[in-house]
Order: sequence, then structure tokens, then C-alpha cells
Amino acid sequence: MTPRRLLWLAVPLAGVVELGAYYHFARRAPRAEEWARLREPVAALRQARELVVVAPRWADPLARHALGDALMPLADVARSDESRYPRAIEISAMGERAPELAGWRTVGEQNHGRFTVRTLENPAPEPVSFDFVDHVTPEHAQVFEGVAPCGWNPNAPVSAGGLGGNPTFPAQRFICKSGDWFFAGVTVIDDDREYRPRRCIWAHPPPGGPLRIRFERVPLGKTIRGWGGLPWLLFRDSVGATPVEIEVRIAGASIGKHAHRDEEGFAPFRFETGRAGETLDVEFEISAANVKDRHFCFQADSR
Repeated sequence: MTPRRLLWLAVPLAGVVELGAYYHFARRAPRAEEWARLREPVAALRQARELVVVAPRWADPLARHALGDALMPLADVARSDESRYPRAIEISAMGERAPELAGWRTVGEQNHGRFTVRTLENPAPEPVSFDFVDHVTPEHAQVFEGVAPCGWNPNAPVSAGGLGGNPTFPAQRFICKSGDWFFAGVTVIDDDREYRPRRCIWAHPPPGGPLRIRFERVPLGKTIRGWGGLPWLLFRDSVGATPVEIEVRIAGASIGKHAHRDEEGFAPFRFETGRAGETLDVEFEISAANVKDRHFCFQADSR
């Protein structure tokens, strides 16, 4: 066959190459500069502190680097779940969707380059009347190891153990007498094999008695709802470890107790308050029969 007769093959071959290039570039992860161009349109869309969610989930760090803390604050990125949010902005790359927003109603959609940005509404949001994680301060809380007060330090040494070590020990925390690991303060732990971040109150039960965190004058909703767990990288190999117990009291009366087992991961608990609309003291008591390596951290709110 002469070269002239082979020329007719160039047309379908070019089509195949073009189709292959289309699928290659359509599925290629967006570059940093493409993420950066999203900052202004997302800022224009986001009202009343809507949650910003990224699909696929592994792109979260890229999005947060480009959009910044103002649009993706740590409290949102390291949330326990999405139930409190009435609306969310979903940034979809490569055609992916956020599974945690399945069932939410799409009320707006925009295309920006290779991204689809959707505004969605939660069909059944649960408004929060008080977030305990936001109030671990001497203005709102007292902490005890047994009956001994744990002193507030607004400028404690910050430390992080790195891979396989302790989570970040924050500068602002209530420090108990038994040592560095025994305090009440806000940190972030890793959860499950995807290392999802969870913002929570560090509450390792101390050897000198249960850890008690008392919050004063809490505006109560119908329930106190929470999640608790240990850093996944630290507990993943434990088998039959001692459960951590967390008991919740309102005005000194117990409303429930939750026994956390390592294999449950970052697990939920919920108790009825029976005192909705009242403003009362709420106490969390954290204990374990064997406190060794019980690196417990919990999130809780009233709603």
C-alpha cells in the first residue's frame, strides 16, 4: 500500500487520539492555580458560614490551601458530621460528588473551569444551641482530676508527636497534676484509615481519679449529642483494650453513660436532656478501669 493510500487512516486515528486526550485531561487532577481561581466565586457564594465540602475527599488539603481558613475553617474541616449545617457548598472536581451530602437538595449550580460548584440545602438540619468544644476556657469551664482542680495555662508548651505520636497538645489547656498527657484542651485527632481529622476535647482519663469537665450555665436543647474516640494510628492494633466511659450530668443528675470501645472508631452518643430551654451546668466525667494509653478525645454539643 502506497503512502498516499495510507493517508485515509489519519482521520480516524486523529479522532482516537483526540478522544484519548479528552479523557486524559478531563480526569487529570486540577492544578494549584486552578484551585486558587475558585477563591473569589466560592467567597461570593458562601453566606452565613455555610459548610464547604470538596469531592473527592483527598483534595481537601489542596482546596484549603487555595481557599484559606476563612472559607474552610478548622472547625468545619475537622467536623464530626454535617447534621448541624443548614446549607453547604460542594466543590466537585473530575465529576466526583460528596457522599456525605447525599440526600441534600441542590439549589444552585455553577461551572468554573473544570469545577462544578453546587449550593445544597440540608433537608433536616439540627441547630446547635451550645458547642462544648468552643468553650473549653476558664470563662465557661472548670476541670478536675478526681477532686483536685486542673489549672488553666493559656501559654503551655505546644507539642506534637509526629507520625505515630501524640496529637498536638495545645497552648491553651487545663493541665492536671498527673503529667503532660492529662489535660483538657482542644486538639485534632486522626480518624480511620483515611486519616480524617476530628476536632475534639482531649480527655485522657488520669490515674488520680476520673477527669471531670464542668461547663457553667449551658443553654440546653433537647439532647446532648457527641462523638468520641482515640487517634486511629495509636489504637488501630489494640485488641480488647479497656473501654473509656463518658458520663454526662446536668445540674448534678446523670442523664446517660456511654462506653467507648476502640474498634468503634470515632463513635456517636446521644442523651435526652429533659431540660430543653433551661440554662444549667453540664458535667462530663471520663474514666477507665485501666487508664494506660486511653487517649480519649470527644466532641459534644447541645441541640
